[in-house]
Amino acid sequence: MSPSSATRVVLVTGGSAGIGRSTVERLARDGARVVTCARGGDRLAAAVGGLPGVIPVVADVADAADRARLVDRVLDEHGRLDAVVLNAGLGWAGLVEDMPGDVVERLVAVNLTGVVDLARIALPSLLAAAAREGRADVVTVASAAAWSQVPPLTVYSATKAGVQGFVKGLRREVTARGVRVHTVNPGPVATEWLARGHGSPPASDADARGRLSPGVRTERVADQVAGCLGARWSRTVAVPRWMGLARLGEVPPVDRVLDLVLSRQAGRIRRVAARMVEERTG
Repeated sequence: MSPSSATRVVLVTGGSAGIGRSTVERLARDGARVVTCARGGDRLAAAVGGLPGVIPVVADVADAADRARLVDRVLDEHGRLDAVVLNAGLGWAGLVEDMPGDVVERLVAVNLTGVVDLARIALPSLLAAAAREGRADVVTVASAAAWSQVPPLTVYSATKAGVQGFVKGLRREVTARGVRVHTVNPGPVATEWLARGHGSPPASDADARGRLSPGVRTERVADQVAGCLGARWSRTVAVPRWMGLARLGEVPPVDRVLDLVLSRQAGRIRRVAARMVEERTG
């Protein structure tokens, strides 16, 4: 963040691990006052409770009452809200036909409904901050999968594509009123997202390494989130930058080729996905 924004009040969802934890650490280091949430209170407190200016709150972004209570807590503590970082998310790998219905509902609730509704609840405060300070920010942590829906992440990709569409529309509602709306789209990141999405409980720092998906360090994504909070205009950022090439997957005739090739690999995709999950949850 720029020096002028160092004392801003920022809400970060999913702060107990992964990208959220790294983002909270980065913003606290920059001097922001951060409120962050997660479902597991003990893990959240252990992760961020000792950071200066950070308030941990136990809340589930999939729960409507928790979403409202979370924003109320920010306002009760600080009397204002200058930015939100909508990071909390779950992943699931496998064919759609193998996916339990309750998991579909959970992914949509966390990855899409939670993002849209938290932004909605926060907007009056963000618009007030923009009128008062000249700017406010909404940052969504989406995914390069939002640009190209490739199995075995079909439903996950759909939720992130929904986030991307929401961001585009929201920009057209609020940009002229001073609210910047950003999306950070990582490729694979070294987090527990896949293990957690398949029902594994959170691991301690010492035990988590074997459950991490291969990918870039979470700090690289957090750096881009912080960059958005100091950017002059709304941004759409891929992490790493070359992951922006995923957009080509939606361009004819590439999209048609992917339709034909991938649909013939359903059996192999199922086996690869099962192995990925077993390696991180077994």
